[in-house]
Amino acid sequence: MGDGMKTIKDIAKVAAVSPSTVSRVLNNSGGYSEKTKQRILTISKQLNYQKNEYASSLVSTQKVNVIGVIVTNAKSSFSTKIIEGVEDFGYQKDARILLAHCGMSDNERLRKCIDLMLRQNVTGIISISVQFDEDNLAYLNKFDMPLISINVVVPGYPSITINNYQAAYQATQFIIEHGHRQIALVGVKKDDLQTGYNRIDGYSKALMDHKITIDQNLIIDGDFSFDSGRKSFETLLKLPKMPTAVFAASDDTAAGIISGAYEHDYNIAGELSIMGFDNSKISEMITPQLTTVVQPFYEMGELAVKEILDSKPEASVVLPVNIIDRGSVFKTISKYTSNN
Repeated sequence: MGDGMKTIKDIAKVAAVSPSTVSRVLNNSGGYSEKTKQRILTISKQLNYQKNEYASSLVSTQKVNVIGVIVTNAKSSFSTKIIEGVEDFGYQKDARILLAHCGMSDNERLRKCIDLMLRQNVTGIISISVQFDEDNLAYLNKFDMPLISINVVVPGYPSITINNYQAAYQATQFIIEHGHRQIALVGVKKDDLQTGYNRIDGYSKALMDHKITIDQNLIIDGDFSFDSGRKSFETLLKLPKMPTAVFAASDDTAAGIISGAYEHDYNIAGELSIMGFDNSKISEMITPQLTTVVQPFYEMGELAVKEILDSKPEASVVLPVNIIDRGSVFKTISKYTSNN
């Protein structure tokens, strides 16, 4: 490599990591594994790397942890709560937050978001509901950049999620215990192998455990949005028999269903029960307020920041959920029990 003064780029080339990772190790900034740290320190010693103390002193006095956040849709009701947790806890720890929107299934835009985070030399990345395609995942793997995913699993990286199967099972069972047997599941993506598939599976298992026939016409595809809920209600109206209860894939979808129901003079919690999912802000803003599955979004955001700042995150976490009853699921006249 020649006899000249070695640079951070020289160390990065030998260590097969990014220059930003070398910089974080040499400045003891965190965001890397112990194995990576020892490898870089060993290589820097072998190359007789001499640190520019003057430049380092300027950097150290200005060093601020920057946490990158990549989100599919920052305006969705669940994302806003996660981002709130990220920002509140990040600022408590004197970290700055860099937010980037990658959109839904927009692989080109996702690549630009990744490049932005790399250029800004962020301490680590928190991705919210981002499902990485193979090319972008392979690209990210080239860099020793800490990443923790919220809501979905990214292969090779730790995640903070809930058990979607168990959550859907609990929600469906709650509806069944209120006497309902005609229960629609609305707003899930059937081809979503992480969230959608597991919620359909949990819903179906609860029906089977209570000897209720699964009607595929009552499982209506969607994208978790308000518009998806409105369109789904129109689909429900065309069925030979209207279900007595709807389990919505999100609170936004539930709000869309309620909007559609009011438009057709349906009495929510009188003729049609609604169960939401998320416990986002909209669940308390609409009428009636939603009985819903509580996802700990704020805590997810806090925990993600803690994991990024403490060290390179390694272990995945599955957080528990519960149901908050606000009365939008009514009891039928003859309440169903396991003895019926």
